[in-house]
Amino acid sequence: MSKKVKSNKNFASETPEVYNMDDIGYMSDEAIHDRSNRLENERGRLMSAGKDTYLWDIEVAYLQREQQLRQTRSERHAEFIQRFGKSNPENLDFDKIATTSVETTEELN
Repeated sequence: MSKKVKSNKNFASETPEVYNMDDIGYMSDEAIHDRSNRLENERGRLMSAGKDTYLWDIEVAYLQREQQLRQTRSERHAEFIQRFGKSNPENLDFDKIATTSVETTEELN
């Protein structure tokens, strides 16, 4: 279960909005983007006030990591589909795919 701490729109809360990794994994891309922006804004207000931003830095890092993982997964999936997928159904040799790394798939074309 996630711990959610609501923040005042004018002032950053004492602790950031916190989600565990399981919750983040189920969030939509838009929700992750919105939460990351909100935490970055709170972090900026804290920095301007000369306060510690360590907890906000951690939460933003978790959200950014999830965004990067999803982007990489999306890119790799697009490469897979382009090389082995719908446009080339005859190329769906799962034994060959399982033993082929992304770097060596160019040799198959």
